[in-house]
Amino acid sequence: MTTQQIIEKHPPTKDNILEILHDIQTNNPDNNIPEEDIRQVAKYLNTTYAAIYGVITYYSMFSTKPRGKYIIRLCKSPVCRMVGSFDVLKSLTNKLNIEIGETTADQLFTVEFSECLGQCDKAPVLMINDELYTEMDDKKVDNMINSLKKNSK
Repeated sequence: MTTQQIIEKHPPTKDNILEILHDIQTNNPDNNIPEEDIRQVAKYLNTTYAAIYGVITYYSMFSTKPRGKYIIRLCKSPVCRMVGSFDVLKSLTNKLNIEIGETTADQLFTVEFSECLGQCDKAPVLMINDELYTEMDDKKVDNMINSLKKNSK
């Protein structure tokens, strides 16, 4: 599906901007919103490139740079930090051999921080694409990464 087809699924009103951007990013194999797509959205919604770019950069779920097939968002809320999210981060970065904000060489994984994911009673929490993982630890990280790698072959 082309960007134009994705855009035209929505009425051309500014209150549809988040849905349009989510659809574009979800349908892009690089999990991002390229510059040309931003221009198309701005034209369709009769607004400026800067207005669309501002929305994209405001929300942490959007990105203008290419990311992996699996976007791992680690909650950085105080509760998650208190119960070990930075240990989970260390496990992730060691296992994947990348730092926060980077993508693995095989383009499978990108690790990012996220604001509260709303599961404080099950912290530490992370989200992979649209799926939540709770009560994370080293063993769960290993199992999760191994499973995703196996499913990607």
